[in-house]
Amino acid sequence: MATSENLRRLEVSEAAWRVIVRYGLDRTSMRAIAQELGCTTGVVTHHFRDKQELILFALNQVTQRLQTGMEVATEKMSGVERLVEMLFAFLPLDNQRRDILKVWVAFLGYAIGRESLMAEHQRCAAQLREVMIQELRELQSAELIRADVEVEIEANALLALVNGVSLDSLIQDKCLTLDQQKIVIWNYVNQLLVVGC
Repeated sequence: MATSENLRRLEVSEAAWRVIVRYGLDRTSMRAIAQELGCTTGVVTHHFRDKQELILFALNQVTQRLQTGMEVATEKMSGVERLVEMLFAFLPLDNQRRDILKVWVAFLGYAIGRESLMAEHQRCAAQLREVMIQELRELQSAELIRADVEVEIEANALLALVNGVSLDSLIQDKCLTLDQQKIVIWNYVNQLLVVGC
């Protein structure tokens, strides 16, 4: 059960997200987050010692939201469609997922050159990779994807694909449409399938 302290930390984290999405991480400060919450900086620092602690907490929220998004999207699905829907959870198909992407990109840029933050980024990425590996193993056991598919390599490749497609939507003036993003994912996954599936 969530305590009032945990709920308040989440509230502060949500405010940090809004500030990051609006201004970027380098212009996000404890003062800006406090202003977003309509409180004093002291209230923010009561829950988080400094900006780095808050960033680490908010980064964990990115991973949690992605995993929750995958679980919700695939709750009643199975087989290859389940895998594809999990991958779609990474794509900025709506405003909430676009904000998750912006926060994730901001954190990645901020983490470069900061060893502890990069280690946390890698830990979060490893969690998502393990989820993908498990899904691929189950599909392989069910003989839905080819026996020669190396699931650990493919987990990396699939995550690299969805990360790349997602980044394309932020940096390209003429980016892929939402339907095109989905087609790219399906085209790649279809190459992994057992012939006849």
